[in-house]
Amino acid sequence: MTRLFEDPPAAISHPAHPEHDLNLVTTSTGAGAGPFRCDGCMQPGEGPSWYRCEPCNYDLHTCCALPSPTLEHAMFKGRTFVFHHEHPSPACGRFCDACGDDVVAGGFAYHCRDRDLDLHPCCALLEPSFVHDGRAFELRRDASGRCGMCSRADGRRRRKFWSYVVYEDGKAVYLHVACLKDAHARRGRSIGGGRQILVEANNSPITEGVLQSLPRSTRRSGGFDKFRRIVGVVVSVIIAVIFGNPLALVSAVAGPGGLLRG
Repeated sequence: MTRLFEDPPAAISHPAHPEHDLNLVTTSTGAGAGPFRCDGCMQPGEGPSWYRCEPCNYDLHTCCALPSPTLEHAMFKGRTFVFHHEHPSPACGRFCDACGDDVVAGGFAYHCRDRDLDLHPCCALLEPSFVHDGRAFELRRDASGRCGMCSRADGRRRRKFWSYVVYEDGKAVYLHVACLKDAHARRGRSIGGGRQILVEANNSPITEGVLQSLPRSTRRSGGFDKFRRIVGVVVSVIIAVIFGNPLALVSAVAGPGGLLRG
């Protein structure tokens, strides 16, 4: 889908910032893990690697710095999205059809002219499905129910955008992309930023929030701790991808019991 899955070059020139080369910064260079705001798509980002011009304080997600000119996504079969450094239409009121956040005027985005669709470059990397430890997480264009983190005010709106669904004890658990994105951003602000997204089966507040949609009896049932750990891994990977950490997806796919292989 994009060159970010190859070893990224140490430095690149970029048409959106012709004044200076952009250098690849990583946690190993002492740059930390972010967070930062991508000056391409104008969305939040985190490490462990991205491109930066230090003198100009200019940052790009790896997927914004090294995009594919075009892409197709399983959620919009037969439709081609073209990468734009600046949206071809007036961006006022435009939003990403994956997460629902604004597509900022002058910001990078993938656009499908035929259907008037837009995707943030990071959101465009979300896989149509994950399988982990025998549990299938399927991406849907909209959700028929709220997730455990939806407020009453925005739950109906969030259901109009992408969501992963998995079943536990016959009941659907929705992982709204928009809710995961907002919850992680809020958590970052509450702990002062500077955190790195780790792909691990943890008992995080976000995972616990997602699972609140299940009845208490299900959450107290035998074997639920294993399901919680499975959801925790997948939640971590989804968050990592939408914040511009493609290495999390590479690790999850290539590692033991890789998510796309089951």
